[in-house]
Amino acid sequence: MKKLRAFYFSGTGNTKFVTKYLLNKLTCVYEVKDHDIMSGKDFLADISEADLILIAFPIYASAPPIPMRNFVYKYRKAWKNKTVAIAETQYFFSGDGAASIGRTLIKNGADVAYAEQFNMPNNLADSSVFRIRNEAELEKTLDRAIRKMDEFSQKIIENRRSRRGFNPVSHAVGYYCQRKWWRKSESEKRSLIKVDESLCVGCGLCVKSCPVENLALVKGKAQGQGGCVFCYRCVNLCPRSAITLFGKKTVTPYKGVPNIKD
Repeated sequence: MKKLRAFYFSGTGNTKFVTKYLLNKLTCVYEVKDHDIMSGKDFLADISEADLILIAFPIYASAPPIPMRNFVYKYRKAWKNKTVAIAETQYFFSGDGAASIGRTLIKNGADVAYAEQFNMPNNLADSSVFRIRNEAELEKTLDRAIRKMDEFSQKIIENRRSRRGFNPVSHAVGYYCQRKWWRKSESEKRSLIKVDESLCVGCGLCVKSCPVENLALVKGKAQGQGGCVFCYRCVNLCPRSAITLFGKKTVTPYKGVPNIKD
């Protein structure tokens, strides 16, 4: 049986959910394994043995997360002649979110045969503009996403090439509406994590859960280290709602997509 190897970055569980759902649908034609790219493992052997590679990630202002960009660059020599599928998760729209990584893979010799963009629940818990939904309120969003995942996985099973976000219009929307402006100050934004010391009890949950070790306990209080990758994991996990990123206070924590199992 052919081998499918999936590599994902997930902040609050949406992309992990999509990855595992797609792999479950594809077990009829592939022997599958999924890998969290933040696990610290060397993935060269996994990439080399794969007949199909799934790259999955969330999008921030039409830009792939820094860890996924670093991952793709680290293994740039391994992508040559590899067939790749891309699954990108987003809240509203991204234009060319999937293609933003796809173009880099193609430059390094990959054949990006499949690419899709999945709308998933909002996790911006410190914003009053975008409402957080949990539990039963997620039903409609997840139903739409699952239908799209079913269609995408069927295209892969039937070898029907399909690439969302690769046309010039999508590229223009993604770049000029979001990514161009985001990238101008992305480095500065990495220091925006704020901790309300009057609320922080020093439990260390945020420190343990941060995928890039951007948080540390300093004199019993959490403190950012200037390397945030905007995944919003700490904002949503903090039991005291003491952490914010772009907003001023946590409105409602996002509890994540239900029924994610390792």
